[in-house]
Amino acid sequence: MAADLDPKRLEKAWARYTAKATEAHTPFTTYLNDGATTNQIDSAERAVNCEFPADLRQLLSLHNGSMEYRVLPGWELLSAERIVDEWKIWEDLRRTQFKPKNYNCEPCGPIKGDGGEGGISGQVITMWHDDARRELIAKSLTEFIEIIAGDFERGALTWDEEWGGVFESNEA
Repeated sequence: MAADLDPKRLEKAWARYTAKATEAHTPFTTYLNDGATTNQIDSAERAVNCEFPADLRQLLSLHNGSMEYRVLPGWELLSAERIVDEWKIWEDLRRTQFKPKNYNCEPCGPIKGDGGEGGISGQVITMWHDDARRELIAKSLTEFIEIIAGDFERGALTWDEEWGGVFESNEA
């Protein structure tokens, strides 16, 4: 994790994000699971054979994923166990069907988000199975949470009852 990141920075960003999400949808925090134990996080790291960025470990310790709702903009918040499940799917695809250009999946690119040449461990990137492009969203999970907290604060995100989660607002 980048040296300029600290636990309080993630906590502050997450508090901003969850406050706006709760303002948009009162039961929001009830969709967040309790935190993962150190053993659960360590087990997930062993299963994918890599060390998670410190801010991912911290977020997992706050909330070990979410229930069925998409508590991140259009995405679910994965638990330690779901991270392993998703990694296995991507690793199987990489080994059996494709290997996108400029994408490093050895041993845990989807988790570290290193995006291949020029990428850094812990960054947040786009990743679609049918698109080799990997666009940088944020330099770290903490920065990503700061971005989406700001998006919520300026009205670019909202809770969508029909889709059951946080999505881009049509009003921003």
